Amino acid sequence: MADTPMSPGDRKADLAALPPDPHRLPPKGSWFGPDAERHLLDRPKFCPMCAADVELGGGISTEYWAADLRVFMTWCGDCGWFGEITRFDIVTITEEEH
Repeated sequence: MADTPMSPGDRKADLAALPPDPHRLPPKGSWFGPDAERHLLDRPKFCPMCAADVELGGGISTEYWAADLRVFMTWCGDCGWFGEITRFDIVTITEEEH
């Protein structure tokens, strides 16, 4: 059985029946589009305290900027952890002598 193209009216009716997309991005070329895409890709997926999925557990991660740092203020719905998560390009850590 071959697929038949939908009429524009049928397609619009089908799309109207779908639930709203919770991760809808701004239109391509809009001033905030690239930032919204990066947020969806870079936001914390798992809680650093209990490793639960932040989104599935009812948590939230909100991004803000401090100078050139991107900071994700995150709350875990599973364990209640709340804190800031910052991504770094490079980290230098010193180790104390034993």
